[in-house]
Amino acid sequence: MANREELDDLDRTVISMLTEDGRLSASEIAGRIGNVSERTIRNRIAGLLQNRHIVIGAIPDPTASSRDVQADLWIDVEPGKVDEVAAQLGEYDEVGYLAAVTGRYTLTAAIFFNTNAELFEFTENVIGKIPGVRKVVTHMILRMYKIYGTRTTALSQQSASASGTARRARRTT
Repeated sequence: MANREELDDLDRTVISMLTEDGRLSASEIAGRIGNVSERTIRNRIAGLLQNRHIVIGAIPDPTASSRDVQADLWIDVEPGKVDEVAAQLGEYDEVGYLAAVTGRYTLTAAIFFNTNAELFEFTENVIGKIPGVRKVVTHMILRMYKIYGTRTTALSQQSASASGTARRARRTT
């Protein structure tokens, strides 16, 4: 990799493979690609990590954990306060995703809690009291199918159910 901005086809392939399974070893990736050495892949992964093109970690499946209350928040922030509000919100483990957006609201966040009471407490008494926050709109997530490129157990169950239905339909025709 030449610098932070430049990614070549090999980098993109490595990122794609790690996106599908972050546990893949350099030797497994090299073997799947076929014309590149394990050492090259190790060096590419190290460069991608060093230049912050990727972060390797675990994404918890909120549908499989005890965090049954999931919501998307749309947050209206005073001009000039977005980075300050985002820095404060980014410190909370309950915030799984946080981004500045265009449109009517300034920030959006995905949050996860065990109970509705915890969600209410967080939106009213934490976010609602951050200086610069003008309004918080909460949208409850009823079922999450995919998170950050990863299928949740809900989508896996739906896919399995749909496949079974399709197989039964083919057998009856």
